[in-house]
Amino acid sequence: MLIQRGFRDKLDKYINTNAEFEIYMDTIGGFVFDYTCFGVDSVGKLSDDRYMVFYNQTRSPKDEISYSASGTGAKYIVNLSRLPMTITKLVFTVSIDGNGNMGAISNHTVSINQNGSSVIDMQLNGCSFHNEKAIISIEIYRKDVWRIAAVASGYNGGLSDLLKEFGGEEISSSGSQSLSGVSPSTFNQPIKSNKPVELKKGQKVNLEKQAASNEILINLNWSQPSYGQGIDLDLGCLYELKDGSKGVVQALGHRFGSLTNPPYISLDGDDRSGANNSGENLRINGKMISLIKRILVFTYIYEGAANWYGTQGIVTVKCPSSQDIIVRLDEYGSNDTFCAIAMLENYNNETFSVEKLIRFFRGHEACDRAFGWGMKWHVAYKD
Repeated sequence: MLIQRGFRDKLDKYINTNAEFEIYMDTIGGFVFDYTCFGVDSVGKLSDDRYMVFYNQTRSPKDEISYSASGTGAKYIVNLSRLPMTITKLVFTVSIDGNGNMGAISNHTVSINQNGSSVIDMQLNGCSFHNEKAIISIEIYRKDVWRIAAVASGYNGGLSDLLKEFGGEEISSSGSQSLSGVSPSTFNQPIKSNKPVELKKGQKVNLEKQAASNEILINLNWSQPSYGQGIDLDLGCLYELKDGSKGVVQALGHRFGSLTNPPYISLDGDDRSGANNSGENLRINGKMISLIKRILVFTYIYEGAANWYGTQGIVTVKCPSSQDIIVRLDEYGSNDTFCAIAMLENYNNETFSVEKLIRFFRGHEACDRAFGWGMKWHVAYKD
């Protein structure tokens, strides 16, 4: 059935609302599009941020809603029967990442499918819009029974306006998106700002898609303690490629990597003193994101006592045209000499997510076991 803007009806006239169904959304135009489902409460607010489902948080708590990229669009799998009573509406949106407006698109389509068949379709083109950077496409809401509404209208302010509509706000002081009264850690992502984003432990953000296609620089800088033996920190990473190959990039064993060949990651050099203002740097070839599965960034004390407090270590992830992401080594109680700093993971072959870890281990092998790399280790030295 082909529906138009303004359409409203009971959903169970078309599908079994107690069974799983699929919503496919697609937008054709010369822009980058982001798709988001907001699961909101009876007053239309996202009171539980776990029900904001999009490319940086792909599942709700009990898999009531799941997201996956599908070509140029997005596919949502929905099971209404699993939703808690506090979620009364699912709002499906699309926003433009970067410049542009919905009035310039070729078309926007929505298809609701169940048991392999399309039951509801909506087709719009750019003439349906003007300067909107984000639109609410459809809503599925509970009003005695589940119903559907074809909204197809939007906001000139893009994702920022969508967040405000559902009770969110942009916190400019930290350069990240958050929600009033809700922990931001589950779905933070950088917004366009010159201010750096400083991560808390367990917090995850996504690099800007366009920026991540360039070279990504991971810098480690540290200070020498004011007392005791000097410390030589080394920066390195474990990597896993999409073809299953795994390895390490580090000064030990002269495994400096390569930007132009696998693993598409390289280490600039080895600063043994901490006196080099540029510290130590890992570089990632962003054009090869689709070939890289995950990267675990670590540092270890090659020489000196395990005095992490004295080092005041700081890791900065830099991308052209994107704000810096900062991870501080701000836990100091461990006597272990190896620290897993951050995890970068491939996201839809478009960008990397960055998660702050700060976990201490006795060495490479213990870290390997904790994160399931499964490599064999032997003793190595630097010249």
